Amino acid sequence: MDTRIEQILSQQLPPQESAKALNELGKEYQEQQDLEAAIACWEQSMACYGKPGFAQAQLMKAYNARRRECSQAGDGKGLERYSQKIDALMQQSKDAIRYGF
Repeated sequence: MDTRIEQILSQQLPPQESAKALNELGKEYQEQQDLEAAIACWEQSMACYGKPGFAQAQLMKAYNARRRECSQAGDGKGLERYSQKIDALMQQSKDAIRYGF
């Protein structure tokens, strides 16, 4: 795991504050064209504070970008991996609507 992510988590902030800090770090990584690090931040943000919002929207965009890259490269395993991740995010959104998260 990225040391900057670990530093945020080690502060033991309330879940919403941890998620906000991780989201900001993810945006920094995205601006630096480091999509894998950005994805790691947003996934950790979702783990801290699983409500739909910024991290979920950014993950959807990032997963779709990775899925497209895998498709163009002929990487069937990668394509399946990111398709499953997208499906899981969509299920979380549905659950949030159904159960009022």
